[in-house]
Amino acid sequence: MSVLSAIRYNPICTYFYEKLKEKGKHSTVAQIAVMRKIILIAFSLYKNNQVFDEEKYFKQKGVKLS
Repeated sequence: MSVLSAIRYNPICTYFYEKLKEKGKHSTVAQIAVMRKIILIAFSLYKNNQVFDEEKYFKQKGVKLS
């Protein structure tokens, strides 16, 4: 259920979820993809001993925050 909160309040998860929905993915499939993305980001941050930087992610994707 945490993915629902992430989709609602985290701009990165919202962006990723909406992008999948626009491609025609079912909401459950999109939610599972967001779950997987959260796990991969968390593991990468832990492995590299880094702090999450939201602006860095959007800069890499070429998306402007509103």
